[in-house]
Amino acid sequence: MRPGVRLGIDPGDARIGVARSDPTGFLASPVETVKSGRGDIRRISQIVTETEAVEVVVGLPRSLKGSEGPAAAKVRVFAEQLARRIAPVPVRLCDERLTTVSAE
Repeated sequence: MRPGVRLGIDPGDARIGVARSDPTGFLASPVETVKSGRGDIRRISQIVTETEAVEVVVGLPRSLKGSEGPAAAKVRVFAEQLARRIAPVPVRLCDERLTTVSAE
């Protein structure tokens, strides 16, 4: 894995959680909560620049069986818009199933 800061994005209907890793990718810390809607992609793009992120990881909500519903479709559209805005910084989707259980 290439060293550098990675941003983790947790998109929601009202708010978008943004966290960053340390350059080794070992520790993560919250950065800010961005209001969803107008200007959210712009603000996240600014955070990418400010943190000199080498990658952005967006949480993809799936059911426990792995199927995708309307929330996942919204996240995919969001991730595509973000990827266009911050290119050439890569945007990767990450399956969120059981991440809360793992964190605890």
